[in-house]
Amino acid sequence: MSVTLNKFLKNDGYFSIKLVFLETKHYLIEAKINGVKGRFILDTGASNSCICTSLEDRFKVISKESKEKASSANSEMTHTMISKNNRIQIDKWNSNASLITFDMSHINNALSQKKIDPIDGIVGADILKKSKAILDYKSNKLYLKL
Repeated sequence: MSVTLNKFLKNDGYFSIKLVFLETKHYLIEAKINGVKGRFILDTGASNSCICTSLEDRFKVISKESKEKASSANSEMTHTMISKNNRIQIDKWNSNASLITFDMSHINNALSQKKIDPIDGIVGADILKKSKAILDYKSNKLYLKL
């Protein structure tokens, strides 16, 4: 009898989250920042998790000037700020995290052209690494270790 990936990972302390695969070929994930639910794109290529600066009050985020610069696939450089000691929760997994804040209107404009509702931010490699994440592209599931 063979063991499925799902069973193998669950036996090792992981749980799975079903992801929504968008027309833009991004994954959409729901997460909470400081107890507030939001819509995020899962981006393995983003080094840091981010939220849109216009949503700082909603997510109870206090940001300060940052020396970091942000760039996206279209090479657009953006003024960024950083917010430390935020609580991030993805289903059963949670941890403290720093977040980069920047204007995401160009991202949401691109999504709206595909008739996709705006996102609040990006879950990046920092959170994926911290949660020991495994992305199963075949089943559109994200596994996180408790």
